[in-house]
Amino acid sequence: MKKVFFMMLAAGLFAACGTARQNAGINAVPAQLTKAVAAADKACQADSDCVAVQKGCCPCAGYEAVNKTAAQKVQTVLDKACAGGGCTREACYTRITTQCVNHVCTGTLVAPRAVAL
Repeated sequence: MKKVFFMMLAAGLFAACGTARQNAGINAVPAQLTKAVAAADKACQADSDCVAVQKGCCPCAGYEAVNKTAAQKVQTVLDKACAGGGCTREACYTRITTQCVNHVCTGTLVAPRAVAL
């Protein structure tokens, strides 16, 4: 009886370890986030309907233009998938301006600003 109990306990521990939440790594681009951004609605009627969302845990992963409502769902996925993730301190210029073109949210890269040393 003790063997059966021990085996069940060990199986439970192994299962718990296998499903433990994984923290995002440095500059991570989790698959769940990539899927959420790709599936996000990009329909719009005006420029104000569009916003930029991060495509990875760090800003250097870039941004995508999506509908405001869809952005809330993407942000929820980003918050969960990127909890505890770190970013390198590299300088990158991946900001975009969003606008509605032919009823589809689009993004255009913003020119980098000069940095005074």
